[in-house]
Amino acid sequence: MNSSKAPTFRQQELSGWSAKAKHYNDYAGAITRSAVQPLLDAVGIRSGARLLDVACGPGYVAGSAFEQGAKSMGIDFSPTMVSEAKSHFPQCEFREGDAEALPFDSDTFDAVVCAFGLLHLTEPDKAIQEAFRVLRPGGRYAFTVWATPDRHEFFTLVLGAIKTYGTLDVALPPAPPMFRFSDPKESERALSKAGFKRVQVTELPLVWEAKSPQEALDILYKSTVRMAMTLELQSPDALAQIHQAVLNQMLRLKTGEVTRLAWPAVMAVAEKP
Repeated sequence: MNSSKAPTFRQQELSGWSAKAKHYNDYAGAITRSAVQPLLDAVGIRSGARLLDVACGPGYVAGSAFEQGAKSMGIDFSPTMVSEAKSHFPQCEFREGDAEALPFDSDTFDAVVCAFGLLHLTEPDKAIQEAFRVLRPGGRYAFTVWATPDRHEFFTLVLGAIKTYGTLDVALPPAPPMFRFSDPKESERALSKAGFKRVQVTELPLVWEAKSPQEALDILYKSTVRMAMTLELQSPDALAQIHQAVLNQMLRLKTGEVTRLAWPAVMAVAEKP
């Protein structure tokens, strides 16, 4: 294949999330919804405040902020995700847009939130700088990312199976490190460099419950992009062994009717002086 025609990381993320938007609410959404209120509490949401939900996906943050009296708006690069957000929260405003070049004037919002969006951006530092720009002085910015695999039981399970039976060295497009902002010091450094003050980084102890082992594979293929592509690029034999290893481990971890896995998130919040 001519490398000049190979899709970029941004193009693969866009096509992937556009294709999987309708499944997100039933799979990854079951976990990410748990981070919504902590994010809103972190930015001090209040009635009448203007909030921007960047990389809004199905619109959970903007929709919840609206329900709590805020003047909220969501923006996402995927038109399919925007449609999903509108269907979930028809009373709220959503539009297509680029997190790295926000279509808003400076000093516009009281709060900006990015729930698990930095992982999917080509230049996340630009998105942080843009959040700083559109915030009014005294406004707060908060984002969440997933914790590193050593703290995250699901990533430990899946990545362990891939390393044992396949390979992580597959032909994905160049992309920022997936767990860069999982390091509290790196999150603090990036926020401080953009001009933010009063940076605080905490961990949210989220938990995922699966009623069947198959749900582990479903969540990978139906509501992840980078991890799903890593699996899709394995050899057929390796992929079959990876699938079986994931299913077996889910069965071993099952307690009663469900398998509970720690799925922690890192949350960073900072203020524009």
